[in-house]
Amino acid sequence: MTIEKLLAKQRDLHGAVAKLTDINQRGSHWADPLKVRGDLLTKQGRPISALAKHDEALKCAPNWKELRQAREALAKHAG
Repeated sequence: MTIEKLLAKQRDLHGAVAKLTDINQRGSHWADPLKVRGDLLTKQGRPISALAKHDEALKCAPNWKELRQAREALAKHAG
């Protein structure tokens, strides 16, 4: 299990977001931390910010099926 998932599992969402931000700054073309950040922002009740992170991730990995599905489901709930 990754550190991001451990932090999220322990409900330290702010710590997880900070770690993911650091990871993304080191490798800005990596979609995984962006998707996880979007997922965590969703849990924090911030759907607009979450959609933005998923959109950033899609720029890095446009063919990632699960990411597209997560983004579409979030968009439906965000209204």
